[in-house]
Amino acid sequence: MVRRTLFFALLAACVLLAARVSEQFTWRLDLSSQRIHSLSATAQGALDALQAPLEITAFIPDYPVQRAQIEQLLAPYLAHPGRPVLRFIDPVEQPALAREHGVSRHGELQLQVGPRREVIPVPGTVAIDLALNRLALRGERWIVTFKGHGEAGVDDTPGGLARFVSQAEGIGYRFVAVDPRNTTDLPDNTAVLLIAGPQLAYGPQTLAQIGRFVARGGPVMWLLDRADPAVFPDGLRVDTLPGIVVDAAAAQYGMDSPDNAVVSDFPETLLQRPPDGASVLKRAHGLTLTAGAGWKVAGRLDSSPRSWNETGDLQGRIGRNPDQGEQAGPLPVGLALQRDDNGIAQRLLVIGSRHFITNDQVGQAQNLTLALGLLNWLSGNPLVAAQRAAPDLDIRWSAQFAGLLALVLMGALPAAYLAFGLWLRSRRRRA
Repeated sequence: MVRRTLFFALLAACVLLAARVSEQFTWRLDLSSQRIHSLSATAQGALDALQAPLEITAFIPDYPVQRAQIEQLLAPYLAHPGRPVLRFIDPVEQPALAREHGVSRHGELQLQVGPRREVIPVPGTVAIDLALNRLALRGERWIVTFKGHGEAGVDDTPGGLARFVSQAEGIGYRFVAVDPRNTTDLPDNTAVLLIAGPQLAYGPQTLAQIGRFVARGGPVMWLLDRADPAVFPDGLRVDTLPGIVVDAAAAQYGMDSPDNAVVSDFPETLLQRPPDGASVLKRAHGLTLTAGAGWKVAGRLDSSPRSWNETGDLQGRIGRNPDQGEQAGPLPVGLALQRDDNGIAQRLLVIGSRHFITNDQVGQAQNLTLALGLLNWLSGNPLVAAQRAAPDLDIRWSAQFAGLLALVLMGALPAAYLAFGLWLRSRRRRA
């Protein structure tokens, strides 16, 4: 009797302890092929980078089905160790509260992190992930691009930056183009200065603006498209090797032209979640560094070992000629530099090609993921993932197929159940 009592007492204690542990720690197993019940890398990185608790408010009337759908959609987010909080507000029963929050429609989600708020009119994983990315960004969000010296413009031409800008603005950044000849200094709220392949050399006034911006801790992404060097304060200088980088590894990725530098090794110091694949830098230049006081290389982007800087014509059969200064790969086509100057953290990034973020190239391979990841590193948001958000599970059927499916589910399937039941009943009677 004592043993039985002790057994049931211990069993009850185990059940209570298991219930308590389940409140603090959750475990989920996603067996779907598209991982639709798991957090995407974008959402995981954003939730990890949040500096305050996440509050999610769903403005839905007291409709059990709709609220259950929202809970199912948000379940992976609510299971994050940061313990986001979900609450429902009925805009019909509480219209004053809905007006106070500026609600425009039923079903709207509002995500709040400290003073920052994001509104999602139509909930979905893509919209939620991008909203979390915007909430997770730290510091300023303005990206200043130079114009007036032949830089790539923010337009829809093949050599423009519209697609890259659109993706970056989707995760929270904002872009503005400035002609440095008409300004004396860059705005104080500039998060990153983007110099997108100038075709003309900058004058002393522009170089002085860049130097002052770097001196106060402003990050710079300089894309070289010509032989003109990237010049920074304290003697730091990045020059280009003669010619352009050709890479025999480009053929493995289905590219006929060899003037594509393939980058497949991404330093974790720059990208904590490296792209799953390779990036392609078209007509890239190899880089050489003249180090300045205190500057250190934080990471490099190298072409493959099968590359070299070709100085001759790309027509016909080509090969490396050491007598012409053509160096064997891997060659640095991207250099990330940083230093601490009297407590001011300074970050610079020089890429030997502007083409990899232009409209005709940014969608190739992992170029977009690489570009956004480097932008996050420069702006001090390394935890924010650069991968694209997971796609919504959106099933589209034609009207004919939907009607046929409805007939099967509402007519044929119940009839089959009934027929099976009658057959089973007759079998039992004969038994």
